[in-house]
Amino acid sequence: MKANESLLDLVLETQILDRVPRSGYFLRGVPDPESVTEHSWHVLFLVWALGSREDSVDLTRAMEIALLHDIAEVRIGDLPRTAGRYFDKGAKARAETAAMAEILAPLPDRSRKLYAEYCAAETAEARLVKACDKLQLMIKVLVYETWGAGGLGEFWENEANFPSSDFQSVRELTEELRERYRQRA
Repeated sequence: MKANESLLDLVLETQILDRVPRSGYFLRGVPDPESVTEHSWHVLFLVWALGSREDSVDLTRAMEIALLHDIAEVRIGDLPRTAGRYFDKGAKARAETAAMAEILAPLPDRSRKLYAEYCAAETAEARLVKACDKLQLMIKVLVYETWGAGGLGEFWENEANFPSSDFQSVRELTEELRERYRQRA
């Protein structure tokens, strides 16, 4: 593929994210798993809902980062965590950064800077998006289990799936989610 030459190219390409399944669920037999688009919308909603409760967060900037955070998956796919061990250190990040440069080519450089900010996770806004990304994963796991999907226990056992966050709103929602899970068990 090549760099997008126009805004229309970009918009048309991102439509594909509707058809890119979240692979972790797919690999565990969840029927009709959410797409990257669905995941991204839920992350954006969490950023909006939780970010409005955090004084240290520029909510607009955080929402812009959330909008962009998984767009590279239109070309790279949603690689499951288990695939990471087969790549050299940093290979996935380099591939995603290169894909983002081509995908976002019609947009101002600011879009690529926002993505770099997300990757670096040094700002409050980027850290909030990363925390909401993890939180949405686990919220969806609970939803799938409520709908009858099995074989997802490993998600609950993996502490890396839970955001350790300096945001009170994220910590509270994470604890409430864990409590809801314990009540179901």
